[in-house]
Amino acid sequence: MALRFITSIVALVFSIHTTCSAEAPSPKTEIKTTIDNIIATVQANPGDAGKGPRRQKLREIINPKFDFDEMSKRSLGSNWTEITPAEQQDFTTVFSELLARTYLSKIETVKPGMVKVESEQVDGTKAVVKTVVLSQGDTFPIDYKMMYRDNGWRVYDVVIENIGLVANYRNEFSGIIRKDKFSGLMEKLRAKVK
Repeated sequence: MALRFITSIVALVFSIHTTCSAEAPSPKTEIKTTIDNIIATVQANPGDAGKGPRRQKLREIINPKFDFDEMSKRSLGSNWTEITPAEQQDFTTVFSELLARTYLSKIETVKPGMVKVESEQVDGTKAVVKTVVLSQGDTFPIDYKMMYRDNGWRVYDVVIENIGLVANYRNEFSGIIRKDKFSGLMEKLRAKVK
């Protein structure tokens, strides 16, 4: 009786996990859908008059697709464990705002045909989606590193022409922390956000 009950529970848990995974879009589909939504939003809210609504709607599109907590942790590297949980939360809030604003300023000029989603490589709960961007006659690759979390794929790093955003920030932040401590880094980030 007990064995049958345990077997039923295991089968139920396995079927729930399989169902959730099967229903979730692939990483490539997530990126393609997000890009399509971004393009539609940019076209629906053109020019200076549409800037406010455009940025608000773009923010609503990208916020759930990026894992800002993971990006924050990785951007601080080993310094993450040296700060308090309150400082971690403060850093995540300010850094997320900076990342979102930087990304928004780049994507609000995107047009149909500029971005081609090429392929995906999935390894368990991690994936890389490769895209190519055509801008002013040049093409350059942008890879989105993603992690499966909260029943969906979320971006935790962006690699532009083989340079990772997270690694780039980690190098910059480590230098600032060595020189000006964590408080100095926060001062600089807050000034950038303002």
